[in-house]
Amino acid sequence: MGACCCGSETATHPESTTRFQKGGANDLSCGPVQNRSCTDLWCLPFLLVAWVAYLVVTFAGFADGYPAKLYLPRDFSGAYCSVESNWNGGPNTLDYKYLGFTMNVTATTDLIVKQLLCSSAGDSVIQTLGLSSSSYDAYQCACCMVPCDSCRSSYQFSDITSVSSLQSTVQGKMEELRGSVSAGSLFSPAGNNGDVFTNMWQEATKYFNPVCLPDCNTNFDTANSSTSARSWTYEMAADNPLATYWEMLKTSGALQATINDQFTFKALPLSHCPYGPSKCVPMPGVEFNAEPLNYCSFKMSSDVISAIGSGAASTLENLGSAVFTESETFGKLVGDFERAIDAFLLTAFCCFIIGFIYIVLLRFLIGPCVWCAVLLVQLSLILGGAACYIKSFQCAGSSIFETGQQVAVAVTVTVQVAATNAATGSEATSEALTGDGADYGGVQYRTKSGYACETWGSGVASSYTNPPYTTLAGAQNYCRNPYVATQTNKASTIWCFTTDPQTRWEECTPVGVIQPVCASGYAVTSEEVRKVLEIAGYVVWGFAFIYWLLVCCFFDRIQLAIAVNKVAATFVSHTMRIIGVPIVQAVVGILWILLWGVSVSFLVSQVPADYTPTGAYTTYLEAYGSTNTTGACTDKWPTGSVYKDEDNCTTIDGVPACWKCSPPRYVFDYRFAVSFFVFLWNNALNIAIGQCIIAGAVGVWFFTPNAEKGKRGAIKTSVWNVFRYHLGSLAFGSFIIAVIQFIRYLMNYFEKQAKAQKNRVMALILRCLQCCMYCFEQCIRFLNKNAYIQIALMGTNFCTSAKAAFFLILRNALRFGTVALLSTMVNLIGFFFIVAASVGLGYLFLQALHPDMAFVIPLLMYAMMAYVVAKLFLNVFGLAVDSTLQCFLACEEMDLLGDFVPGEMSKWLDKGHSIEDAHKKDVP
Repeated sequence: MGACCCGSETATHPESTTRFQKGGANDLSCGPVQNRSCTDLWCLPFLLVAWVAYLVVTFAGFADGYPAKLYLPRDFSGAYCSVESNWNGGPNTLDYKYLGFTMNVTATTDLIVKQLLCSSAGDSVIQTLGLSSSSYDAYQCACCMVPCDSCRSSYQFSDITSVSSLQSTVQGKMEELRGSVSAGSLFSPAGNNGDVFTNMWQEATKYFNPVCLPDCNTNFDTANSSTSARSWTYEMAADNPLATYWEMLKTSGALQATINDQFTFKALPLSHCPYGPSKCVPMPGVEFNAEPLNYCSFKMSSDVISAIGSGAASTLENLGSAVFTESETFGKLVGDFERAIDAFLLTAFCCFIIGFIYIVLLRFLIGPCVWCAVLLVQLSLILGGAACYIKSFQCAGSSIFETGQQVAVAVTVTVQVAATNAATGSEATSEALTGDGADYGGVQYRTKSGYACETWGSGVASSYTNPPYTTLAGAQNYCRNPYVATQTNKASTIWCFTTDPQTRWEECTPVGVIQPVCASGYAVTSEEVRKVLEIAGYVVWGFAFIYWLLVCCFFDRIQLAIAVNKVAATFVSHTMRIIGVPIVQAVVGILWILLWGVSVSFLVSQVPADYTPTGAYTTYLEAYGSTNTTGACTDKWPTGSVYKDEDNCTTIDGVPACWKCSPPRYVFDYRFAVSFFVFLWNNALNIAIGQCIIAGAVGVWFFTPNAEKGKRGAIKTSVWNVFRYHLGSLAFGSFIIAVIQFIRYLMNYFEKQAKAQKNRVMALILRCLQCCMYCFEQCIRFLNKNAYIQIALMGTNFCTSAKAAFFLILRNALRFGTVALLSTMVNLIGFFFIVAASVGLGYLFLQALHPDMAFVIPLLMYAMMAYVVAKLFLNVFGLAVDSTLQCFLACEEMDLLGDFVPGEMSKWLDKGHSIEDAHKKDVP
């Protein structure tokens, strides 16, 4: 920091008053204070300690972390593909990099097995095996033949009474499933299995096992052509109540041969599938395509396409891939980003150009932007009230826009008729209407949709004259319901022929009737809700009226706010290099985020071996839990998943336990907490440095004579002051923000833990506390920003600057509020402009470079990037506005006159004296 860092701040800046004073401690008559000393130097060692702690935990993470686990494919048990040693003795998948899919034999044969065991024919075979009465009762319950505690209904399959028919049916279905016949019949509704395997794709996760394979070409043909293919005869899971009877039929009885022959599958060899044979049975007719990050997507074989058509096959492929994509969203997102990185870089470059253009245009368009924003708020309140009011009587079957149009027409005509009567002195004509309106004699001349009425007896209404329609006497072009009593077709209310060639005729409502009559009822059926909507409409309109009064009452302050915004825009145009501040911030921020992201990936990927239970559980409910109860595998966050290991069931107190846990991809511990806090602190410090540099540059520019504005090194002076004297103060303010953010994120972590433990009350309390902390954080951010401006102008430490900023805001609350509100509106317009333009260009780039790629995810990424860039650019303008306001208030409180005051503020400050003359008045 240099020799000056040993100086005492209080020696240069004694205890200050809360107001700006010429000749006092808060003297800005010559611009930002030049005689400065280092502030809050004590905070820098703490920042250094935080960096050292970050490096310690990071290097510790490098030793054991494996970031690839955050995106590598995972099989059905949670084991990672392309990993030599998996958790809890999992398979060695080092040479198996791709996530493919094999048949879940249990799910695919479920109905066939139940039909074989539980049909009348199967029942007759079971009875020949000499079961005891209790065993037979248990069999009937297992088959849900009779009502019992374990069943909710009987199984859904066609009953077969003949053993020979049962054997034939099972043989036909299993031959399709084993691939003994063309795979096309398996997925054809005309096959032996009907539409079972056509409809299974919406539940693809049930019928397929995600497994690690050496490539995406490993499929049914691989097993069929391999000499080392394994053979596996279906075995029922030990916890299945039908397992006992299945084993009995496998060893004796008339169905023994059928089971052993038809339920024996070919499985992929170990060289292609590093699991037991039950998990390596391929699905006939299903092939795969390689996707990014070593994922395989479904592809139907040629014989399936020939059987069901390319359109149906494509639908099945998309359904299957979509279901599994939901479970591996992270990998898919990374893959899409990797493919479209060129479009992303182009969009990022254009995003900066768009932000630059918007900042330049602000100098010329700030006035219209502000007033447009003011009017948009007013219009939003009016339309919001109208929407509530119209919704309160919207008719069923009519859109809110259609109802609104009818109301607008009714109001317009009513006003026009009233104005005409007032101008001519005429009495208002009666608009009474009874029944079907045959007696109506009013002066409505427009239809419900606003079409003008044709004059009766002319044009399309030429056949309607008086007589025979006596009600048309003097009707001119007013709505009527003319008819002769003997006519069959009669309108239900008044109407007229329109002058619009597309609409021959339409019904009308009498003048003054605003709310339409709903013959078919209201869109909102509850009368109480309709009343609430009507009252809400009046309330919102009341707010609109109050808002307009405030605009009128605070017109002068709005003008001042516009002037402040114009001065800020002028500063940006005079000091174009200030745009480099957010660009440098963005580069530093991105590099820091990338560095931190890489380092933290080593930490979060270290899931401890004892984090997830290694035992087995008897039921899914015990392992996973329910809405109200925790499960052994999901009792903490981040949570793992649950799977059924049918091949390795254990026994607990005589009950088979087949359900097991798999660990999550990542966890958070104290090392992550240290790294994350430093991440937040550095982010806040990066923002604080940029804010203070911009504020200091504005201060130097503002107090420079108008003739020399833009010619002095405002940015250089500000950068020197920030890095030479005030890094400690900025680190202090950033530390406060980081602590508040860390507490808020910590509450979010505890909320997720409470949800995992099914503690809804605690989760709700923590969510409310997060909202409170967020509001508190925004208040501190606002105060910090103004404190940084004080630091840039006065050179005081953080606490002194924060106190001065607080009282300055308190003394000028309305001005700060007005400027903040209007600046927010300008920022919103800027955000919309930059984000919309960037996303639009990004879409064009994506279509040109990757026309076959789904655009939703890339466009979301473009929007996020554009939001960040817009925030950086608009931060320059926002800081310039806030700094300009403080400079103006300093001039006002010191009664400072001079030719340095920007021309836009001449209405509020007298420019009759130079800044040098004003300073000399205070020199004895």
